[in-house]
Amino acid sequence: GEGGKWATALGLLCDMESSHLELDTATYNAAVSACEHEREWVKALWLLGQMTTRRADLDAITYGAAIKACEHGAVWQQSLALFAERCSTFPEPEGIILGSVINSCRSANSWAVACSLLDRERSRWLARDTFNITVNQKALEHELNQKGLNIVAQRPGFLAVLKTADISTECVTTLVRERVEGLGCPGITVVSRLDFTTSGVLVIALGTLTSAPANFVLAQFAARLAVKTYHCLCSGKCLG
Repeated sequence: GEGGKWATALGLLCDMESSHLELDTATYNAAVSACEHEREWVKALWLLGQMTTRRADLDAITYGAAIKACEHGAVWQQSLALFAERCSTFPEPEGIILGSVINSCRSANSWAVACSLLDRERSRWLARDTFNITVNQKALEHELNQKGLNIVAQRPGFLAVLKTADISTECVTTLVRERVEGLGCPGITVVSRLDFTTSGVLVIALGTLTSAPANFVLAQFAARLAVKTYHCLCSGKCLG
Protein backbone atom coordinates (compact mmCIF):
# COMPACT_ATOMS: atom_id res chain seq x y z
CA GLY A 1 0.00 0.00 0.00
CA GLU A 2 2.90 2.40 0.60
CA GLY A 3 3.56 2.83 -3.12
CA GLY A 4 -0.05 3.80 -3.71
CA LYS A 5 -0.51 1.36 -6.60
CA TRP A 6 -4.11 0.39 -6.08
CA ALA A 7 -4.39 -1.83 -9.19
CA THR A 8 -1.43 -3.91 -8.06
CA ALA A 9 -2.86 -4.17 -4.55
CA LEU A 10 -6.24 -5.34 -5.82
CA GLY A 11 -4.53 -7.81 -8.14
CA LEU A 12 -2.63 -9.30 -5.22
CA LEU A 13 -5.85 -9.62 -3.24
CA CYS A 14 -7.44 -11.55 -6.09
CA ASP A 15 -4.38 -13.81 -6.36
CA MET A 16 -4.48 -14.51 -2.63
CA GLU A 17 -8.17 -15.32 -2.80
CA SER A 18 -7.62 -17.65 -5.78
CA SER A 19 -4.91 -19.42 -3.79
CA HIS A 20 -7.31 -19.79 -0.85
CA LEU A 21 -5.07 -17.71 1.39
CA GLU A 22 -6.62 -15.91 4.33
CA LEU A 23 -7.32 -12.23 3.72
CA ASP A 24 -7.05 -10.53 7.11
CA THR A 25 -7.65 -6.94 8.20
CA ALA A 26 -4.02 -5.90 7.68
CA THR A 27 -4.07 -7.17 4.09
CA TYR A 28 -7.26 -5.29 3.28
CA ASN A 29 -5.96 -2.16 5.02
CA ALA A 30 -2.91 -2.14 2.75
CA ALA A 31 -5.19 -2.25 -0.30
CA VAL A 32 -7.54 0.45 1.06
CA SER A 33 -4.53 2.67 1.83
CA ALA A 34 -3.24 2.17 -1.73
CA CYS A 35 -6.63 3.30 -3.06
CA GLU A 36 -6.54 6.31 -0.75
CA HIS A 37 -3.09 7.34 -2.01
CA GLU A 38 -4.33 7.12 -5.59
CA ARG A 39 -7.59 8.95 -4.76
CA GLU A 40 -9.64 5.92 -5.79
CA TRP A 41 -12.48 6.38 -3.32
CA VAL A 42 -14.90 4.11 -5.24
CA LYS A 43 -12.43 1.23 -5.05
CA ALA A 44 -11.78 1.94 -1.37
CA LEU A 45 -15.49 1.71 -0.54
CA TRP A 46 -15.76 -1.46 -2.62
CA LEU A 47 -13.01 -3.01 -0.51
CA LEU A 48 -14.90 -2.10 2.68
CA GLY A 49 -17.90 -3.92 1.26
CA GLN A 50 -15.71 -6.94 0.53
CA MET A 51 -14.41 -6.89 4.10
CA THR A 52 -17.96 -6.89 5.46
CA THR A 53 -18.98 -9.73 3.14
CA ARG A 54 -15.98 -11.82 4.16
CA ARG A 55 -16.39 -10.94 7.84
CA ALA A 56 -13.01 -9.25 8.11
CA ASP A 57 -12.83 -6.78 10.98
CA LEU A 58 -12.79 -3.09 10.10
CA ASP A 59 -10.43 -1.27 12.44
CA ALA A 60 -9.53 2.41 12.97
CA ILE A 61 -6.94 2.21 10.18
CA THR A 62 -9.55 0.89 7.74
CA TYR A 63 -11.95 3.73 8.46
CA GLY A 64 -9.20 6.34 8.44
CA ALA A 65 -7.91 5.35 5.00
CA ALA A 66 -11.41 5.08 3.52
CA ILE A 67 -12.46 8.47 4.92
CA LYS A 68 -9.33 10.11 3.50
CA ALA A 69 -10.09 8.50 0.12
CA CYS A 70 -13.55 10.09 0.28
CA GLU A 71 -11.94 13.40 1.19
CA HIS A 72 -9.91 13.29 -2.02
CA GLY A 73 -13.15 12.70 -3.93
CA ALA A 74 -15.04 15.42 -2.03
CA VAL A 75 -17.86 12.93 -1.41
CA TRP A 76 -18.97 14.29 1.94
CA GLN A 77 -22.06 12.10 2.38
CA GLN A 78 -19.93 8.97 2.23
CA SER A 79 -17.39 10.55 4.59
CA LEU A 80 -20.12 11.35 7.11
CA ALA A 81 -21.55 7.84 6.93
CA LEU A 82 -18.15 6.23 7.45
CA PHE A 83 -17.31 8.60 10.31
CA ALA A 84 -20.59 7.82 12.07
CA GLU A 85 -19.92 4.11 11.66
CA ARG A 86 -16.39 4.55 12.98
CA CYS A 87 -17.55 6.50 16.04
CA SER A 88 -20.05 3.78 16.96
CA THR A 89 -17.20 1.25 17.04
CA PHE A 90 -14.27 3.45 18.11
CA PRO A 91 -15.67 6.36 20.14
CA GLU A 92 -12.30 7.82 21.18
CA PRO A 93 -11.38 11.25 19.74
CA GLU A 94 -9.63 11.32 16.37
CA GLY A 95 -9.18 14.89 15.24
CA ILE A 96 -7.24 14.18 12.04
CA ILE A 97 -9.95 11.86 10.71
CA LEU A 98 -12.64 14.37 11.66
CA GLY A 99 -10.63 16.99 9.76
CA SER A 100 -10.82 14.82 6.64
CA VAL A 101 -14.60 14.62 6.95
CA ILE A 102 -14.90 18.37 7.47
CA ASN A 103 -12.64 19.02 4.50
CA SER A 104 -14.92 16.83 2.36
CA CYS A 105 -17.88 18.97 3.44
CA ARG A 106 -15.92 22.16 2.86
CA SER A 107 -14.94 21.09 -0.66
CA ALA A 108 -18.63 20.54 -1.43
CA ASN A 109 -19.57 23.93 0.12
CA SER A 110 -21.50 22.16 2.89
CA TRP A 111 -20.32 24.59 5.55
CA ALA A 112 -23.35 24.19 7.80
CA VAL A 113 -22.79 20.45 8.01
CA ALA A 114 -19.05 20.92 8.67
CA CYS A 115 -19.56 23.46 11.48
CA SER A 116 -22.30 21.40 13.10
CA LEU A 117 -20.15 18.26 13.00
CA LEU A 118 -17.12 20.02 14.52
CA ASP A 119 -19.21 21.50 17.33
CA ARG A 120 -20.96 18.18 18.04
CA GLU A 121 -17.73 16.19 18.18
CA ARG A 122 -16.08 18.76 20.43
CA SER A 123 -18.96 18.45 22.90
CA ARG A 124 -18.83 14.65 22.73
CA TRP A 125 -15.08 14.60 23.28
CA LEU A 126 -15.31 16.97 26.24
CA ALA A 127 -17.94 14.73 27.82
CA ARG A 128 -15.57 11.75 27.44
CA ASP A 129 -12.46 13.49 28.82
CA THR A 130 -11.44 11.78 32.05
CA PHE A 131 -9.14 14.66 33.00
CA ASN A 132 -10.68 18.09 33.36
CA ILE A 133 -7.87 20.41 32.30
CA THR A 134 -7.82 23.49 34.49
CA VAL A 135 -4.64 25.56 34.63
CA ASN A 136 -4.22 28.82 36.48
CA GLN A 137 -3.73 31.09 33.50
CA LYS A 138 -2.06 33.92 35.42
CA ALA A 139 0.34 31.52 37.09
CA LEU A 140 1.20 29.93 33.75
CA GLU A 141 1.74 33.29 32.09
CA HIS A 142 4.05 34.32 34.95
CA GLU A 143 6.01 31.07 34.66
CA LEU A 144 6.49 31.43 30.91
CA ASN A 145 7.36 35.12 31.11
CA GLN A 146 10.21 34.24 33.43
CA LYS A 147 11.57 32.03 30.65
CA GLY A 148 11.25 34.79 28.07
CA LEU A 149 8.10 33.43 26.42
CA ASN A 150 5.06 35.57 25.78
CA ILE A 151 1.51 34.25 25.65
CA VAL A 152 -0.34 35.98 22.84
CA ALA A 153 -3.76 34.49 23.65
CA GLN A 154 -5.34 32.02 26.07
CA ARG A 155 -8.58 30.09 25.92
CA PRO A 156 -9.81 27.15 27.99
CA GLY A 157 -7.61 24.26 26.88
CA PHE A 158 -5.43 26.30 24.49
CA LEU A 159 -2.41 28.60 24.37
CA ALA A 160 -0.92 30.75 21.63
CA VAL A 161 2.76 31.35 22.38
CA LEU A 162 5.04 33.73 20.51
CA LYS A 163 8.21 32.03 19.20
CA THR A 164 11.09 34.37 18.42
CA ALA A 165 13.71 33.76 15.74
CA ASP A 166 16.43 32.82 18.24
CA ILE A 167 14.77 29.72 19.71
CA SER A 168 13.57 26.44 18.23
CA THR A 169 10.02 25.13 18.30
CA GLU A 170 11.26 22.14 20.32
CA CYS A 171 12.76 24.40 23.01
CA VAL A 172 9.54 26.40 23.27
CA THR A 173 7.38 23.31 23.61
CA THR A 174 9.73 21.78 26.18
CA LEU A 175 9.53 24.91 28.32
CA VAL A 176 5.74 25.07 28.02
CA ARG A 177 5.38 21.35 28.78
CA GLU A 178 7.50 21.62 31.93
CA ARG A 179 5.51 24.60 33.19
CA VAL A 180 2.02 23.22 32.53
CA GLU A 181 2.87 19.82 34.00
CA GLY A 182 4.14 21.62 37.09
CA LEU A 183 0.73 23.29 37.36
CA GLY A 184 -1.15 19.97 37.16
CA CYS A 185 -1.80 19.56 33.43
CA PRO A 186 -1.01 16.03 32.11
CA GLY A 187 0.80 17.33 29.02
CA ILE A 188 0.51 19.36 25.84
CA THR A 189 -0.02 18.74 22.13
CA VAL A 190 1.64 20.87 19.45
CA VAL A 191 -0.10 20.77 16.08
CA SER A 192 2.38 22.79 14.00
CA ARG A 193 5.96 23.97 14.14
CA LEU A 194 8.07 26.86 12.89
CA ASP A 195 11.62 26.73 11.54
CA PHE A 196 14.39 27.98 13.83
CA THR A 197 14.84 31.35 12.08
CA THR A 198 11.08 31.93 11.72
CA SER A 199 9.23 33.90 14.37
CA GLY A 200 5.51 33.53 14.86
CA VAL A 201 2.72 32.03 16.90
CA LEU A 202 2.59 28.41 18.05
CA VAL A 203 -0.84 27.01 18.90
CA ILE A 204 -0.60 24.57 21.81
CA ALA A 205 -3.38 22.42 23.23
CA LEU A 206 -3.37 21.75 26.96
CA GLY A 207 -3.72 17.98 27.05
CA THR A 208 -2.26 14.82 25.58
CA LEU A 209 -2.93 13.57 22.05
CA THR A 210 -6.10 11.79 23.22
CA SER A 211 -7.61 14.85 24.91
CA ALA A 212 -10.55 16.87 23.62
CA PRO A 213 -8.61 20.18 23.23
CA ALA A 214 -5.81 18.47 21.26
CA ASN A 215 -8.17 16.76 18.85
CA PHE A 216 -10.28 19.89 18.44
CA VAL A 217 -7.20 21.79 17.21
CA LEU A 218 -5.95 18.85 15.13
CA ALA A 219 -9.32 18.64 13.39
CA GLN A 220 -9.18 22.30 12.39
CA PHE A 221 -5.64 22.03 11.05
CA ALA A 222 -6.43 18.79 9.18
CA ALA A 223 -9.52 20.43 7.66
CA ARG A 224 -7.41 23.41 6.58
CA LEU A 225 -9.56 25.77 8.61
CA ALA A 226 -6.46 27.34 10.17
CA VAL A 227 -4.87 29.95 7.91
CA LYS A 228 -1.15 30.71 8.08
CA THR A 229 0.37 33.89 6.68
CA TYR A 230 4.14 34.31 6.31
CA HIS A 231 5.98 37.61 5.84
CA CYS A 232 9.54 37.78 4.57
CA LEU A 233 11.69 40.70 5.69
CA CYS A 234 14.58 41.47 3.34
CA SER A 235 17.58 43.72 3.83
CA GLY A 236 20.51 44.83 1.69
CA LYS A 237 20.88 46.06 -1.85
CA CYS A 238 18.30 45.22 -4.50
CA LEU A 239 19.54 42.48 -6.82
CA GLY A 240 17.07 43.22 -9.59
